[in-house]
Formats: sequence, C-alpha cells, structure tokens
Amino acid sequence: MLDQLGTHGLLDVSVEVRGRTQDVTDEQVNGAVGTAVGQAFADLGLCEHHVSSTFSAPLDESLVGATLSLDGPSQLTYDVGFPTKLVGTYETRLPELFFQNFIQACGMSLSLIRQTPKNRGNSHHIIEATFKAVARALRAAIDEVDQRPVEGTLVKREASIHRKTGETDVDVDIKLDGKGTSDCDTMIPHLDLMLKDLAETSGISFKVECEGDIHIDDHHTNEDIAIVIGKALQEALGNRSGINRMGFASATVGEAQVEVTLDLSGRPHLEYELEIPDERVGTYDTQLVEHFYQSIVNNSGTTLHVRGISGTNSPDLIAAGIHAFGAALKMAVRFDDRRLGKIASSKGVL
Repeated sequence: MLDQLGTHGLLDVSVEVRGRTQDVTDEQVNGAVGTAVGQAFADLGLCEHHVSSTFSAPLDESLVGATLSLDGPSQLTYDVGFPTKLVGTYETRLPELFFQNFIQACGMSLSLIRQTPKNRGNSHHIIEATFKAVARALRAAIDEVDQRPVEGTLVKREASIHRKTGETDVDVDIKLDGKGTSDCDTMIPHLDLMLKDLAETSGISFKVECEGDIHIDDHHTNEDIAIVIGKALQEALGNRSGINRMGFASATVGEAQVEVTLDLSGRPHLEYELEIPDERVGTYDTQLVEHFYQSIVNNSGTTLHVRGISGTNSPDLIAAGIHAFGAALKMAVRFDDRRLGKIASSKGVL
C-alpha cells in the first residue's frame, strides 16, 4: 500500500527491507517500515509547521477519512475496522501498527475513521482507501506549507452531447475550465437552480437545453439530463491524465451540512446517505436528487459518496449536497503539473 503515497501523495517513497530472517515477523517489518517512513518525514522538517488537513478517500463502497496535523501532538486515532482478518496473507490488524509507528517517529497527529458502516465493505478496499486518504491529506498539507499555486491547462476540456429518446430531447455543453456560468432550461425550475449552484461551486460552465415529458412527471427529464451531463464529463475528461482525480469537500447551507467525496476512477459507484425529509421542494420530487447523482455517476465513471452530516431543512440539504459536489468536482478535475502526462493510479490506467 506504500505505492499509494506515491500515486496519490506525489511522494517519492522507496523502502528496502534488508537482512530479514525467517524468525522476523510481518508485525516487526510493518512496525520498522512505519518508523523508517515517519523518520524520513521528520528529517524533511515538515512536522515543524502548524498545518492541518482532512481528506476522505473512497474505493467503491468503502470510505475512510484522514485528518492530520503536521506539528502534532504525536497521537493516533484509529477507528477503521475490517470484516476479515486477512487480505491474502496480509493481516488487517497491521496497518494500525504501521501508522502508530509512523506518527511516533515523525511527531504528527493522525485520525483515521472509517465512514461507512462496519458491517459493510471489502477489506482490500478499506486498506487501500485508508492509505489513499492519508496520502491525499499529506499532499494537501505539504502544498499548504509550500504555498503551491493552482496549476492551469492550455488543453481545451469541453464537450457537447445531444441525446434524443421517445421521452426527452437533451443538449448539454460543458467547459471544465469555464467561468462557472450556467445557461440552463431544463423545464424543471429546481433542477435549473441545482445546475446553477453546481456551475458556481465547480467552476465548470454548463449549457443545458431540454424538452421532456414533464406533463407526466419530472423523472425522465431529470434522469436524461443527468445522463447527458455524465457523458459530457466523460468526454471532456479524456483519458484523465494530469488531473488530481479525487476530490473531497464539505458544504453548509443554513443548518444543513453535507460531505462529498468523489473519485474520477472510471468505476461508477454511488453511496448516498442523504435523508431529505420532505417529499417535495416546491414541485420538485426529492427522490430525484439521488437519481440525479446516480445517472451522472453511471455515465461519467465516477465513484461518489454523498453523506448528510446535519440538518433537517430539505432545500438546504439539497443545496449543501450540490455545493459540496461542485467543490469536490473542482478539486478532482484540476490539473497538477506534477502529474503531467501521468494518470493518478498505481496501475497506470483507469
């Protein structure tokens, strides 16, 4: 899993274990490697800076959140949990030992919390999501120390998609590096508002035109617009080289707070934990919110986790979700010159 520190943390990590004999256990190796990596961080002087960061990383159904403070105090909070004791021959109790030794050696504080129910999940996914979350949180903290500017791109990342069925006729134009403007006529006023908020928070420019069978209900129109937006995102992203790939954001509207984590992984998966108490907001059927996300996910190859943290006001919950989704999307599609020509995957492909 140390390869995730390179792929997702943009860290050059090389570890060699020498002189291991048969009586040296995996536990001892894990502890020693954790100490060595932690000491290497301490030697860089990073842990002298009063900088904190948080990132939640998904892998399909699994979601793990990492919060760290570079200057400590040296303390580990570890509430991950695994449904199995082994992944292959690797014991799932060992990551905790690795991180315990890591933070003791470098002096930072680290909290790792599994954010999906303990009775769900794949142990391999959970371990990988844990290391990805730490890698992304470390990179965010290091970039803040370096005060690194956001990189742009000269590549035009745009797409225009038309889709016509017996129920709807949809045109979508998007510019990933737009100005966050929206020109949307979906025939569904609340969906127009959602797309306006999405454009403003993501920085992506949207133009959406649709004719649909709203004389029956909003279902087909809501779904088909989201399908075409997903397809447009897929096309505009190209092979996804050079981008951050992952995004995490929390947004508050009124008393409502929603967290969104997404991964432009090519693997469509939605975990939706947002309870909207009212059946309708104005004339908009609130069941369609989940369907909106699901259709984007399925057609853009995105892993998306939407988690309601607090709040009971239906319009505010929907708005907070869209704001967090937009902010996470903005982070994920952003170019990083350190990833130029590279895909953020230890496999080399998505």
